[in-house]
Amino acid sequence: MEKYEILMEMNRKIVFGEEISDTEKKEAVSALLEGKCNQEEVSKYKRQMRVNLETDNIYPNYYIPPHNGNKKLRLVQGYLPKTNILYANHYELEVLRLLHMFLPGDQVVDDMVKDTLQRLQDPYFENSCAQGERLTTGISVLRFLAEVQPDRTKWINRLLNPFGTIFLSFGNGQAAIQQGVPVSYLLMAFADINNEKTKAWIAQKKEWLLELLRRGWITGKLSNGKISEGDTYNLMVKYIIRNAIGTLPGYEDISKYKIYVDDRDERCYCNI
Repeated sequence: MEKYEILMEMNRKIVFGEEISDTEKKEAVSALLEGKCNQEEVSKYKRQMRVNLETDNIYPNYYIPPHNGNKKLRLVQGYLPKTNILYANHYELEVLRLLHMFLPGDQVVDDMVKDTLQRLQDPYFENSCAQGERLTTGISVLRFLAEVQPDRTKWINRLLNPFGTIFLSFGNGQAAIQQGVPVSYLLMAFADINNEKTKAWIAQKKEWLLELLRRGWITGKLSNGKISEGDTYNLMVKYIIRNAIGTLPGYEDISKYKIYVDDRDERCYCNI
């Protein structure tokens, strides 16, 4: 659980634009590297997933995802995954992405990244499925590629293409997930990639995204007094939306618009 908590906290700080000290980076890297799974752990997990140990490229080779009992934990922006394929690949790719970001040029990290890039060249990952959590796994691959090999533009575009129609289909009154794709995780990838295609899509949905920023969202406590775990991520999603809009021309200084929780109703807002 320690590695998972580090992963979540470092991503939260990055999204919130908070400074991460060299000491924090060093401690995070140390814990993540020490927590790398050994071959026996990886093999046991793959046997549980009922895949061929010799030929499998679908499941991780270095970081097996943690569970709370038999329950999966949430993705870095709060989405609760349904499938093992999404959960497992998200976890390994997000960990390796963070290691590459915090420890550039390290041989151990570079070797894991190189091996993982080779694994991801399986047809299962090179071309996104049209729907479902296999498609959502492509978001994790996109974020990984944007960090470790941003010059792989053909691969990135192949993965990006199915997301355009889905993203543009989001609108008022709809759930934050369409065809298994959570819009907030997709926006994280768009901000990472930050190319003409992602900017064009964000620009087309700019007014809708600005409206979401202004709208008051529950941050935990419901009207019945209970706490909704999913709603606690609403504050983070506000920052994700703001970061995505910030990739557009004319919105480079969007961070001057504050995101806050109003004590009167415990909802989060942005004063844009």
